Amino acid sequence: MSRTPPRQTRSRTALLLSLGWLVPAVALAPLLAWGDGAKKPVDAATAASNREYANDCAQGNIRYAAHDFDGAIALYRKAVELAPRQATGHYFLGEAQLAAGNLTEAEASWGRALEASDRDPSLHARVLFVLADLKERQRKWDDAKTAWQAYLDWADKHPNASAFPTSALSRQQILDAVIKQDKQDEVVRQRIAANLDGGVFSDPSKSPPASK
Repeated sequence: MSRTPPRQTRSRTALLLSLGWLVPAVALAPLLAWGDGAKKPVDAATAASNREYANDCAQGNIRYAAHDFDGAIALYRKAVELAPRQATGHYFLGEAQLAAGNLTEAEASWGRALEASDRDPSLHARVLFVLADLKERQRKWDDAKTAWQAYLDWADKHPNASAFPTSALSRQQILDAVIKQDKQDEVVRQRIAANLDGGVFSDPSKSPPASK
């Protein structure tokens, strides 16, 4: 016969669902387009390389939209090789890697995008956002709080960066609740461990057998 889940399980599930509910559709981000800083005069060879870079990103976006994540990753990698200092290629690559389930690779790509996007406040804010979101996906709650604070600090420094500070503040508040619940769960786990004897749970309601 099924039983009602314990109160702490229900409350923790509600908290985790709240976290997921607040996560925006970051997977759609590769369909957006950003620049990579100020335009500068270039020679013919550089212009051709830039066109190829833009084409690889555009084709990668098409593959991404079709859920061909491996194909998108291959095209974004080509773009990154052509222009390793362009932030958008790294950002798009990270999005495709995340969609393919490669969280570690996505984090590395976004780290490179973060380094390359310091002159583009809006793109930099977007990268900070997805990195904070990634920490939540990895269930690294303390790291996620720190990442959201970095996002908030950037938004405060760059008010025209198209950031969403209210959302970040809400995420931090929910993470506070999750961290608190984790600590309470740990106390319960320690109490259970203290009642284990040789791997068998000792029911405190039953007295031990009398010695003969």
